[in-house]
Amino acid sequence: MSKFVTYVIRLPEDQEAKSKIVNGVRALVESHGGEITAASTEDEMTVLDMIEQHEDFPEYIANEARAQAKELCTKAVH
Repeated sequence: MSKFVTYVIRLPEDQEAKSKIVNGVRALVESHGGEITAASTEDEMTVLDMIEQHEDFPEYIANEARAQAKELCTKAVH
């Protein structure tokens, strides 16, 4: 399995609370020898879900992508 993990955190509206969460996550990761390799301020999961649910989206594309992702995961484990 990959040495990466993905978390989705819904940040509060309050800027001070938001900063505390972001800084806390960074400090936790760095103090344990990890590194943040990517970050996003967009909700790609919701966007992808909306694309997949669109009436013009061919379902075979999503099915092929899921099969390829499963294959990559299987290769990473073995």
